[in-house]
Amino acid sequence: MNQENIVLKSVDGKNIHHFLIKPQSNPKAMIFVFHGSGSKVANWKKLLKPLLQDGYQLFLMEYRGFGNSEGDASHETVAADALVTEGTFTSFRNIAVYSTPWIGKQFTWTFFLNPYSSVKLIQEVAMPILIIHSQEDDVVPFFMGEELFDHAWGYKEFWKIHGKHTDALVDYPKEFVVRINKIAGLAHNP
Repeated sequence: MNQENIVLKSVDGKNIHHFLIKPQSNPKAMIFVFHGSGSKVANWKKLLKPLLQDGYQLFLMEYRGFGNSEGDASHETVAADALVTEGTFTSFRNIAVYSTPWIGKQFTWTFFLNPYSSVKLIQEVAMPILIIHSQEDDVVPFFMGEELFDHAWGYKEFWKIHGKHTDALVDYPKEFVVRINKIAGLAHNP
């Protein structure tokens, strides 16, 4: 694996770690990978192997406060790419209410601020979109993936899978690569 470790300074002076992983041959495209909440790049490198083997160059960023990056992660400080999403919730408020026991749901709905809404943000994305969601996802409910898809516009695909939360690369590595190839081709030739 040909990997470069890159440290970039954020606008407020924090060291943010990045990794550029190159395939053996000339890359056919670059994929920006943003790991899931509570994770770090080290957990994702082995999962991304099928994409690397298919000729993609991968650029991974450690969010602030994760891995070796400094600072605290928040939606204001983390870059987001909506070309491909897997197991994505519709808003912080909705996932908080969903995760709250029934007795506290109304309280959570009333008092939880909602500064980040994927449903609103996806309406601003002007590129082909692939939304991946497992019907058995026990972290983010399947209906949230469907709702996110409903609010996207332009060319969009919904890939309904089976398995655990964000395990598409583990359970379907070859099909994942095929679908990335298709959506990446559309992104370059709209």
